[in-house]
Amino acid sequence: MFELWKNWMKQTANALIDRLHREKHSFSDIAQLIREHPDTSISEKTWLGLTYRFYSLHLDNVVLTMETKKTKGNDEHILFISVSSSNSAPIVYRSYDEKSDLHETIATPPLTKKTAPVS
Repeated sequence: MFELWKNWMKQTANALIDRLHREKHSFSDIAQLIREHPDTSISEKTWLGLTYRFYSLHLDNVVLTMETKKTKGNDEHILFISVSSSNSAPIVYRSYDEKSDLHETIATPPLTKKTAPVS
């Protein structure tokens, strides 16, 4: 019984610590971070004349992914952004979802200057 209580307290304390370390960022800020970070891996695919870029960035326990469609010149239209960590459900932006907004502020796991150059 004592061990169960001890484990529950440890899990609760870890959950509270995780909540306290959350940061606020907009999806557009996260997109900028993904594009500019030197550790971001980028792949590009062209299907039926449309070019898509796929970005992936791993920071400590956080995985950031983004998909874009190339438009005129070198501009991009953001289609999808995902912020995933092992401790919580993914936070997702989808351009086709009317409820999604690139300027929406969300609580993310730490993306501080310690792990990434966030402006």
